[in-house]
Amino acid sequence: MVIGIKYCGGCNPRYQREALVKKLKTRFPSHTYVTLKEQKECDIWLLVCGCPAACVSDDGLIAVKQRFLLTSMKEFVGIEDYLLKEEQKEKERQEDKQYEENGIRYLHLGERASFTKTFYKEDADKFALLTGDRNRLHTDREFAEKQWFARPVVHGVLTASLISTVMGTILPGHGTILMSENLEFINPVYFGDTVEATVTFISFRETKKFYVGEFYGECKNQRGETVATGTARQMMMKTLFCVEDEEKEKTEDGI
Repeated sequence: MVIGIKYCGGCNPRYQREALVKKLKTRFPSHTYVTLKEQKECDIWLLVCGCPAACVSDDGLIAVKQRFLLTSMKEFVGIEDYLLKEEQKEKERQEDKQYEENGIRYLHLGERASFTKTFYKEDADKFALLTGDRNRLHTDREFAEKQWFARPVVHGVLTASLISTVMGTILPGHGTILMSENLEFINPVYFGDTVEATVTFISFRETKKFYVGEFYGECKNQRGETVATGTARQMMMKTLFCVEDEEKEKTEDGI
């Protein structure tokens, strides 16, 4: 998308506007960022104000999708959430293109797919409520500050669930069945960290009715540090999937 950026006059800035915009550009490099001098019509316009007075003018701006008025650091979080959702929608559109008219998803060894999410305290709270895992390392700041990590950390299984997100929705995709999973947690994930899970299709065996695929997943934070890895086996029914590879290991077990 093309994202336009327009600043106010900056007479009374209460936060580092330029630093947050730079962070946004680094976090979402696939978009094109322009100013009013370069382009008037953009998919998104960001009106960046240094204080609640919000004196920046939007005259002459054309926003095809959305226009955001930003007056504080907190409002930049909303922009990140919006862009993440838009990227996910685009991934889903690309995913749909990979299916033929008969509904078969064609897979290739070495194929990769990714999913990204930023974790916040409310994610840990909701996960604790859903699963009953109310470990205070994740939900109680005062308690966590006295422990090993000196601050709350995201549940490890919640972080690694992004690997399952990729496998269940993108690679191999909808309809796959998880058979087994082996995870390793390497570095902590803190509230505000952005984690990208990448899954690679590494091997498979074939039966008469389905494939058993092996996938490798790796989760990295915004600093490029690996926080979790895992391998998983997925059952892929032939009514939904087809693995195209010359070196098949085929069994005749009649399953």
